Amino acid sequence: MARLELELYADRLARHAERLRDDIDGARLRIAWGGIEAVARAELGARDVAVLEALGALVQPDAAAERRLLERRLRQLECVERLQAVVEQQLEAERS
Repeated sequence: MARLELELYADRLARHAERLRDDIDGARLRIAWGGIEAVARAELGARDVAVLEALGALVQPDAAAERRLLERRLRQLECVERLQAVVEQQLEAERS
């Protein structure tokens, strides 16, 4: 494979990894926010909760689904990072 093709492939993999990291960060935030919202729901009245849900301020995420997504994205990121290491080794060999 030509060096330019390897560099383009490495860039593509970097974009995949960045998207996965964004998904991971988002899932972690949604899990944390779910905990905060659970406390808020317990302290607020039913009317306030209904208003906040209608507004979209309280969303009650599916924590189990978010944890599954987080675990899946972490596994995917690990695989992409291993592939990136292989590509980097090939790039280094091309530079030598």
